[in-house]
Amino acid sequence: MAAINEISARINVDVSEALTGLKAIQREAKKATQALRELEQAQKAVAER
Repeated sequence: MAAINEISARINVDVSEALTGLKAIQREAKKATQALRELEQAQKAVAER
């Protein structure tokens, strides 16, 4: 019978900076989405005139 080898590893990773960056990106994406909604509403208002 073949031997089964096991490898275990423990990795400690500091992801706090990455999470902070991702949250900042998310905030900016939400702002951009809101700005696009406002632009779309303004364009519809102009088109209805």
